[in-house]
Amino acid sequence: MKNKIFTAILLISIPFILTACTVSNIPVIGKYLSGGGSEGSSPAPEKPVNLTFWGVWEKPNVMDSVFSKYKIDKSNVTVSYDDRSVLGADQYKETVVTRLKEGAAPDIVMVHNSWLPYIIDYLSPAPDEIISASDYTQKYYTIASDAAVRNNQVYAVPWYYDGLVLVYNKDHFSEIDQLTPPTAWEEFRRIALALTVKSQDDQFVRAGAAIGTANNIDFATDILGLMFAQAGITIPENIDSKSAQDALGFYTIFVKSDGVWDKSLPEASKAFSAGKVSMIFIPTWNLMDIVEANPNMSIGVAPVPQAVAERPVSWGSFWMYAVPKSSSNQKAAWELVKYLSEDQQQEYMFTKASETRPYGPPFASTTLVSRLDAYPTSVFLKPVINTAPFAKNSYFSARSGNKLEVDALKQAIDDVLAGQDPGKALGTCKETLTGTVPNK
Repeated sequence: MKNKIFTAILLISIPFILTACTVSNIPVIGKYLSGGGSEGSSPAPEKPVNLTFWGVWEKPNVMDSVFSKYKIDKSNVTVSYDDRSVLGADQYKETVVTRLKEGAAPDIVMVHNSWLPYIIDYLSPAPDEIISASDYTQKYYTIASDAAVRNNQVYAVPWYYDGLVLVYNKDHFSEIDQLTPPTAWEEFRRIALALTVKSQDDQFVRAGAAIGTANNIDFATDILGLMFAQAGITIPENIDSKSAQDALGFYTIFVKSDGVWDKSLPEASKAFSAGKVSMIFIPTWNLMDIVEANPNMSIGVAPVPQAVAERPVSWGSFWMYAVPKSSSNQKAAWELVKYLSEDQQQEYMFTKASETRPYGPPFASTTLVSRLDAYPTSVFLKPVINTAPFAKNSYFSARSGNKLEVDALKQAIDDVLAGQDPGKALGTCKETLTGTVPNK
């Protein structure tokens, strides 16, 4: 009854109040007319957001576990994770690029760092208040910034970091009294020759190193791409230069002259697992399969050899989170990417993934380097992380969807092995690369 009397008095008084009060006073009346709300009342709940997410190489149970954690604070956000690994890298890239161009991509998509120059126009930059370029360049390695930062805006964030490492059989090294892995290419060549064992009829008992061919080394173009990067070669402009020809000539000499490997041998990582080759170059995600299959093998992992010790260059190849322009939930998508990139979540995903395999993805964040020492598997990961500060990359990264570029360089390797001059082989490669600008 008292409330009714109070309301009646207010209604009668409104004309007088309005003439005596400023506009800023009016909401005070509304507080009483709205049924007795208070200034401390809760804000309206956020609208539901459904984010679609295309991923590769990480199991859904790991990602879904992280999304469940995220939902505790963001109860209005639901994430639908679609593991596209089954497509294979080539088909996945083709699908992603097509969807980006059509404006029909998911809200978040994993892309390879080598794709960024050709797809960046189709991506949404992160809002500065979520991820600023200055914070990004401090947190991530230069190779990530070079790929994903344009005009002081961030277009993609590393899911993890990876690249080439030298993997060697410690028992084979002991046989030749080699105590340490090579740090320079000429030293690598000498050790590869010493490790090679052949029968009386010149058949391989054991190859010294998997290098020099195109089709039975999964990461052949990464190795040659590394050599190009160490020689300071700009791709594709200078791929037919004298320096590039020298690099290709050196790569193939291991087969043509040294005989430490040939095309009759099994694929490099399989040969290593079987004890048929002593040294290979692979990323740590490929090494993980070897470690899992051969838990008792004495495996050594080292940084890649250098051409010039004073100017080290390594090779980085990894996947990144990106938000397409076509997303209708760009801000919410970038908030989730920011969450996934936090150190706490990176370490959580590493630990979660390590429950079902030898180790998780190496940390992308520079602030987590020291944390690797807390894990026994750091011996497999530290060589690639320690060389990340001076890593380079190009579209010669294999197993990343770069079919046109990888096939063109493989053909150049085959042509030289067949007796063609490196200059002519690389000239043909250059025509392929420049005649068809990839995915533009």
